[in-house]
Amino acid sequence: MGVAYVRAGSMIAVIDTKTHSVIATIQVGGVPVNIVFTPDGKLAYVSDTGENNDTVSVIDVKTHSVIATIQIGNNPDDVALTPDGKLAYVTIDGESTLSVIDVKAHSEIATVQVGGSPDKVVFTPDGKLAYVSATGMDNGSISVINVKTHNMIATISIGAEPDKIAFTPNGKLAYVTIDDEGIVSVIDVKTHSVIATIPVSDFPNDIAFTPDGKVAYLRSQNPNRLVVMDTKTHSVIASLDVNDVVSDISFTPDGKLAYVLLLNIGDLLVIDTKTHSVIATVGNIGACNNFVSIEPKGQFVYASSADDNKISVVDTKTHQQIATIDLLDSAGDVVFSPK
Repeated sequence: MGVAYVRAGSMIAVIDTKTHSVIATIQVGGVPVNIVFTPDGKLAYVSDTGENNDTVSVIDVKTHSVIATIQIGNNPDDVALTPDGKLAYVTIDGESTLSVIDVKAHSEIATVQVGGSPDKVVFTPDGKLAYVSATGMDNGSISVINVKTHNMIATISIGAEPDKIAFTPNGKLAYVTIDDEGIVSVIDVKTHSVIATIPVSDFPNDIAFTPDGKVAYLRSQNPNRLVVMDTKTHSVIASLDVNDVVSDISFTPDGKLAYVLLLNIGDLLVIDTKTHSVIATVGNIGACNNFVSIEPKGQFVYASSADDNKISVVDTKTHQQIATIDLLDSAGDVVFSPK
């Protein structure tokens, strides 16, 4: 049985992806912030925060129960697992550190001082390096961590507000959005240096690569726009104006379609990635749409609506909404188990 975990207020809702129904709810140590599954799908790690209760909760996916709670520093934020599933890295916003957790022992084994206010942590596809974005210093930076030693081996100076980090599937390049400058910085992972900057527009945000790594889609604001970048030339090759804020982007596993969620008007755009054009619009998704995810086989899209406390399920063959999953609280990001 395939499952998905979704943040629903202070709980995690467990969804059976065959029946598109909630089959369990899980109470973690505090309010869940981020969820990630181990590669074998047996465990989920959840960063959660609350008054005097900042932890990482470990969930057994078979029983949907918390089997360990790891006390951690002040205000944990992002959590990521190495590709082999042996380590978890957690950014600790309130302490300018990165916590390293042994997944087998469910215990913190190291902390790395990264400076500033660490936000996102992303591993290279081979799992040898971690990139951590940080703000709040004289200038923003990307800290490069050697995963074998948990030592910082490089610091990449970058714009004052680095936000999202995404690696190309081959791991050779990292794209980083710089909010305050309206650019995307391109980093050579071998040299840990910025080799190009791509002007986009004000407030660039999430970046998603097609599975072949040839193209990246970027959501940006002011104006509301979907920007398409060529990763060979590091240039904008297409731009699609939309009439609302782009909230999230997700590609089908074959890379032929992109699903783009609009934040306020309740629409989900279906884009042909060959022509970079809208081929369908799915309406009535709900208000305050935050996240869109596609299950591993590429058959269904899950789009969450925070205001309506629901997830809309869309069939990728027909681009029709086929089910609605009601939650007890605000719907957050949907994370699918890999197994």
